Amino acid sequence: MRQLYLIPILFWISIFLLPAQEKKSVEALLVSSPLVIDGVLNEDAYKKGMPATDFLQLQPYNGRPAMQPAEVWFFFDQQAIYVGARLYDSAPDSIYKFLTERDNIGSSDYFGVYFDPYNQGQLAYGFFITPSGTQVDIKAVKTEYDYEDSNWNAVWESKTTVDNEGWTVEMRIPYSALRFSEKTGSTWGLNMFRNIRRYNSNNSWSLIDRNVSGFIHQQGELTGIKDVQPPVRLSFSPYSAVYYEKRDGEASDFIFRGGMDVKYGISESFTLDMMLIPDFGQVQSDDKQLNLSPYELYYDENRQFFNEGTELFQRGDVFYSRRIGAAPKFSADDELLDNETITFNPTETRLANATKISGRTNKGWGLGLLNAMSLPSYADVKDTITGKKRSILVQPFTNYNVSVVDKSLKNNSYISLINSNVTMDNNSFKANVLATEFQIRDRSKTFAISGKGGVSRRGESDYDTGYYGEVELEKNKGQLQFGTTQIVRTDDYNPNDLGYLQRNNQHLAESFIYWQEVEPKGIFREYNISLWWDCDRMYRPNVLSYNAYGFNSNFTFTNNYDVNINGSYESDKKDFYEPRVKGRFLKYQAVYSYNLNFNTDSRKKLFVYLHYGHGWQPATVAYSDWGDLEARLQLGTRFETRYSLNFNNSINDVGYVDKQNDDQDIFFARRKVYTLNNVWSASYIFNNKASLKVRVYHHWTGSENNAYFRLMEDGSLQSAPEYSDNKDQNYNAFNVDMVFRWIFAPGSEMVFAWKNTAYAEEDLVDRNYWQNLNDVWRNQSNSLSVKVLYYIDYINLKKK
Repeated sequence: MRQLYLIPILFWISIFLLPAQEKKSVEALLVSSPLVIDGVLNEDAYKKGMPATDFLQLQPYNGRPAMQPAEVWFFFDQQAIYVGARLYDSAPDSIYKFLTERDNIGSSDYFGVYFDPYNQGQLAYGFFITPSGTQVDIKAVKTEYDYEDSNWNAVWESKTTVDNEGWTVEMRIPYSALRFSEKTGSTWGLNMFRNIRRYNSNNSWSLIDRNVSGFIHQQGELTGIKDVQPPVRLSFSPYSAVYYEKRDGEASDFIFRGGMDVKYGISESFTLDMMLIPDFGQVQSDDKQLNLSPYELYYDENRQFFNEGTELFQRGDVFYSRRIGAAPKFSADDELLDNETITFNPTETRLANATKISGRTNKGWGLGLLNAMSLPSYADVKDTITGKKRSILVQPFTNYNVSVVDKSLKNNSYISLINSNVTMDNNSFKANVLATEFQIRDRSKTFAISGKGGVSRRGESDYDTGYYGEVELEKNKGQLQFGTTQIVRTDDYNPNDLGYLQRNNQHLAESFIYWQEVEPKGIFREYNISLWWDCDRMYRPNVLSYNAYGFNSNFTFTNNYDVNINGSYESDKKDFYEPRVKGRFLKYQAVYSYNLNFNTDSRKKLFVYLHYGHGWQPATVAYSDWGDLEARLQLGTRFETRYSLNFNNSINDVGYVDKQNDDQDIFFARRKVYTLNNVWSASYIFNNKASLKVRVYHHWTGSENNAYFRLMEDGSLQSAPEYSDNKDQNYNAFNVDMVFRWIFAPGSEMVFAWKNTAYAEEDLVDRNYWQNLNDVWRNQSNSLSVKVLYYIDYINLKKK
C-alpha cells in the first residue's frame, strides 16, 4: 500500500517532465475526379500517392511487425474521403470471410480506419469492412475507458475483392458522415486496424501499447486535407409500417403507423436528430424474468434512436433511456372505488416525439441536448356490479430532458456537466438531477484521477434532495496497475426518474491491484491476475454492511483456448434492502464463492463456452450452484446457430416474502429457488444486404418456500409457523423474434418481423421443465409487421 502514497507525487512530475510520443503520419492526396468504388486499385491516383505501411501487432506480440504486409492510400475531393487498401496475404485461401449482417464482424478478417477530425483523442469515427463486404461503422468515445459505440450508423460506400495476393478494399466516406469545421485544420487523427483471423492477430498502423489504458489517444495523423467545405448535412428517413396483432381471448387488430426521422447538421459540428411519431414495434423483445431481489431489473436499450449518438449523455450515471416510454409511473389501484376492478392497465407510455442535438467543436467543447415527450396514459376500470366503466390517469403528459456540456482537456482529459429533468403536466411531479464527471491524466497517460458527483431533487410539493460523490485514483499504464475508489450516496439521492441506480444510502471503498502479461510466454498467449477489496457501509446509519475480498485470473493459451478462475469472500452482512422497510436489516452469514470458466478457440466453426460457479455459507446449510453452457456452430459461410443454457439453483436460500401490520411484521422464507434460461438463435445471411434471423427465449423460475420466519429488530429470524399464506411462485416467460431485413438502398431498409410473447405465473412450483414450457402457451400474443424506411440525402436530392 506504500505505493499508493507516491501516486500524487509521480502524477504531477510526469505531467511536466515526460515528453510526448512522436506520431506516425500519412498524407491524403487531392484527386480531380471521384474514384470508382469497385475494389480494384487501378486508378492513376494510386501511382501518385504514398501509402501507409508498416502495420504493427497488438496481438500476439505487441509492437512487432504485422505477420502480413499492407498498403493503404488516402485521397480526397470536395465531397468525400477515399480509402484504398491492399491487404497482402500469402495464403488467400485461408482468409476468413464468413458472411454476417451489417454491423457484425463475426469471425471474419477485417480492415478498418478511424478518423478523428479534431485530432483531440476524444472522439473518432470508424469504418470497418470484412472480405465479404459487410460494413461496420463505430464511434469511439473517450470516457473513463475508451468506449466503442457500434450503434452509431453512417451512410458510405465500399467494395472488396479477394485475389491471389490477398484482398483489397475501397471506401468512399462522404463528409456528411463525419463532424468537422473549416477551422479543424489539415491534420486529422488517424489509425487503422487489420485482423488476420487465422493467426488470431490484431494489428494497427499506429502502435497501440496494450499496457496503456485506452487506444484513441495512441493514434497517428492524416495530413493534407485542406480547403474542404463541410457539406449541408440534411437527411430524411420517412417510414410506414403495418402490424397485425392477436392476443388470446381478444379480437385481432390491424395497426397502421407512419412517421419520419430527420437528421440536420445545425453547424459543421452539431447535428439535430428528430423522430416524428416514433415507432418501436419491431424492437427485439425483452428477456423477462421473475425478480425476487429488492432491486429493479436492468434491461438493455434496443431502440436505435436512444443508442445512436448518445455517448455524451452517459456522463455522470444519471441517464437510463429505458425510462422514456416505460410503464406509467403511477398505479390505478389507489383510486379504485368499491366494487371496481382494472380491465386494462398500460404497460408503456406512448411517445409523441423525441429530439437530440449533439456534437463537438474544434475547441474541444462537446454539447448535447435530448428531449422526449410522452402522451397521457389511462387505465380502464369497471364496476363489477353496475358495469359502469371509466378511465384513471396513471401518467399525465410528461417531458423528459437531458442536457450535457463536456470539455476536452490536455492529455486526453475531460470534464462534464449533465442535467436530467422530468416534468409532468399540471406540475404534478418534478425530478431534477445535476451531475458532473471528470478525468485528469498526466502527460505519459500513466496516472489518472477520475470523479463523479451529483445532486437530485424530486417530488410533488415537498422535494427530497440527495447527494452523490465518487473519486478514483488509478495507475492505468504498465504491467502493474492499481487504484482506489471512494463512493458516497446519501439516503435521499435518487436519479431513477430518468436514470438507473440499484441502491443509494451507501459509502463504498474499493481498491484493486492488477498485473498483466500481454505477450506469449511458454504455454500462455497472454494472462492477467487481479486482487480486489470492497468495504461497504451505510451512509445513514453509519454502520458496516460487509467487507469483501477476491481475486480474478484470466489465461489465454497458445491454442487460443481461454480459462478464467475467480473467487471471493464476503463477511457477515447487514442487508438493509432485502426487508423492503427503511431502518430494518437482515443479518447474513459469511459467504464463500468461486467460478470456473472455459472456452474453446473462437475462430473455429464450433465454439463452446462453459461456466460453473458455487457459493456456500459455512455457518448454515445454504448453498448455490450456477452455470452456463454456450455453443456456436457455423455451417458454410452463411449460416450460424447459437444455443445458451443458464441455470441457478439456490438451496436453503433466505428471502423476503411479505410485510403486514403497517410494515411492523416482516416475513422471510427459507426456500429453494430454481432458475433456468434457454436461448436459441440462428441466422442465414443471403448477402451483405439481406439476412434472416430467429431468436427463441424461455425463462423459468420456481421459488418454493419451506419454512417462514419473522424478522426481529436485531436482524435475526424467528420461526413463524402461524404464517400461512402461499408465497410460492412459478414463473415462465417465452419470446420468439424472427426478422428478415433487406437493405435495398444505402440507409434504406425493409423489415418483416414476427414476434410471439407468452407469460405464465402460478403459486404452485412445477419442476417438470416440459410441463412449464407447455403451460406458458396459455397466455400469448402474436404480432406480424412490415416496415419500410427510406433514406433521402438532401445533397443527392438537390443534384437530381
